[in-house]
Parts: sequence; C-alpha cells; structure tokens
Amino acid sequence: MPVESYEALFVPCPVGQRTAPNRLVAQPMECGNGTAGGGVSELTLKRYSNLADGHWGIVFVEAVSITDTSLAHRNGLVINRKNLDGYKRLVEALKKNDPDSLFMVQLTHSGIRSGAFSRVTSACPVDRDDIHYLSSDEIEHIRQRFVEGTVMVAEAGADGVDLKLCHGYLTTELIRPANIRSDHWGGDFENRITFFQQTIKEIQERLGHTGFLLGSRISMYEGIRGGCGTGGPDEIIEDLTEMKLIVERMDEMELDYINVSAGLPGITTEMFAPNKSSKSLFLNHFRYAKTVKEMNTSLKVIGSAYSVLKEQGPVYAADNIDKAFVDFAGFGRQSMADPLYPKKLQAGKKINFCTACMGCGRLYEKETTVGCVIYNEYYKNLSHKLKADHQK
Repeated sequence: MPVESYEALFVPCPVGQRTAPNRLVAQPMECGNGTAGGGVSELTLKRYSNLADGHWGIVFVEAVSITDTSLAHRNGLVINRKNLDGYKRLVEALKKNDPDSLFMVQLTHSGIRSGAFSRVTSACPVDRDDIHYLSSDEIEHIRQRFVEGTVMVAEAGADGVDLKLCHGYLTTELIRPANIRSDHWGGDFENRITFFQQTIKEIQERLGHTGFLLGSRISMYEGIRGGCGTGGPDEIIEDLTEMKLIVERMDEMELDYINVSAGLPGITTEMFAPNKSSKSLFLNHFRYAKTVKEMNTSLKVIGSAYSVLKEQGPVYAADNIDKAFVDFAGFGRQSMADPLYPKKLQAGKKINFCTACMGCGRLYEKETTVGCVIYNEYYKNLSHKLKADHQK
C-alpha cells in the first residue's frame, strides 16, 4: 500500500490549546517496569524514549497509580512527591527526543483489580473477606489524590492527563449501574458521576487555563451484568444511554478528548483486546468511537483496537479519520511490537506488526515487566526463561 494512502494519519490535529503532529496514538499499556517504590526506572525511560523516537502524535504513559497501597502490578508506576523527579526526568527525555508529540499520563487507582500483594479495595459491597469495602471518607481521600496526582503531572511538564474510567479500575466501578452504594458516591446516575465531576472541577480550579489537557479513557460497554454500557445493576444487554450522558458531561466540563475503549481485561478480554480468534470484535470498537463522534461534541475522539489488524490497521485508521468517524487512531500492542511505527509508516519502511499472540498479556499475568515477546529480544528471553522455570 503506497504511503499516500495514509496521508490522513499525518495531518496535525488540534487538541484543546495544543496540537498533535499526527493522528497516531500510543495507548497506555501497563508494563510493570517501575522501581520497587513505583518510580521511573531505566527500563521505563528506555521504553518511552523509544516511543518518542517513533514520533507518535500522542503518547500515553501507562496507568500511573495515585497510591502505592493498591496496585494492579507489583512494579507498577506510582505518582507521588518522592517519585516526582523521576517523572520530570522522563518528560524531559521524551521532549528532547520529540518536542512536537503530546506526552500524557494516565492516572488510576486499581481498586478491585489490585493484586493480592497489595490492598484490594472496592467501591461496591463485595462478599469477600480479602477485599476492603471503601468508606465514603476513603473515597474522598482517593479523589483528592487524583487531584494532587494531576497537579504533580503538570509540574513534571507533561501535556495532560487521562483520568482512567475504563477496564474495571476503581473509577470505573463508581460509574457503573452496579454501584448501588447508599451514600453520595452511588445509587442514581448523578451520584455515580460525582467523583469524576468533582475531581475535574477541582483540577480545573487548581491548574487554571494553562492549556494542560484533560480527558479520559472510558469503556463504552464492558459485557458484564451492571457494568458500563448497561441499563441497570441487574442488566447485561448493551444500553449506551448513560455512557452517552457521561460523554455529554465531559463536553459540558470542557474536557479536551475522550479515548474510547470497551471490555474488561481478564473477564471479557477478547472484547477489550481482540486476538486472532476474535479479530472481528474490532468492529465494536469502531462502532463505539463512531457513536461518540456523531454526538458532535467538542471532544477529540481516540479510537481503539487497531493493533489486531496488522497491515490493514493503518488502512482502516486512515479511512475512519477521512470519514470523520474518529480524530485519532490508538495502538496499544502495536506500540510495543514496534515503537517506531509512525516514523516507519510515513517513510514506507518495514514494520514489525503485532501478531496478536498475547505473549505480552502472559507476561503481565506473571507479574513481571511486560513487552513484545516476538520482536524484543529482552522480553523474548524473559518469556523463554519463565516458561523454562515453570517446567522445572
């Protein structure tokens, strides 16, 4: 396919008061390569410096936790005052490699998806002794940590944040219809979005009109009873009514973008990240992104699930952008398979396409650092070692 076929991917696009140099997005991929305290390691610096060398339009720094007590990965990244200098060093390195790309940080609290090695919490009542049910005051404390975390990200020099509302993390629990808490954090729709709305409002008050970008990655439909994209706590059939209301609220709050996703890792995994046998599920992602785009908000829309399409990924991405179904095309696993993807694509060079082998997912499940086991020798050797150790 000639490079001219991808011209739409390399047209700059304004986002808030900033401009992305192209339409290709490196999605936040949780790789567990932080230091013991969640700080930026040399492996973290190498990973994101490689992405900067690829000249992506937007690069999201993976699921950075606002707490060090509840983590999804043993070596997950954490934002706090102790680690702040590391994030300043990270942003400085990225901007040195590529001053034009937008570098964003995704902030999260793992909640019920926290590993057993840390404190597993839930915003919704759970009949399990190993899960701590959060009190109203504890949720407020966590909300404040999101605000402080965002302020620190701004201090580090990043271009913006993504307040994670997807894939089953704490903030996702709060907005689900299944959140039937009796306090002001749950029950009806207005209560369930209180956390998100108050957090955004306070961040905007703290940062003012500096051009710092605000947005969120959301799961339009999770495929579980009472999950996002259903019509009630006992429903499982897709009903996007409330998710569209959340999109409208994001627009009313003057957020800059929305990163559209779906599914729930570990539960509806194929919906979240289509693989070889479930490839056609990419069409759901395209439909959700198009649905959001057709709402005609001021939000820039980032679509997902392009990695599974391999050589056809840029073809579909350019087509969706040309037809105004999305503003940006997001690549997760592909960004690990070939960090230089945008630069190679524009230059017509050979690309290491993601094979959807899910080897990166298996590394994640083993709570080790995560990367591509096909093209990256470090992770290929790590995968072989883990397999050999398991067979002993």
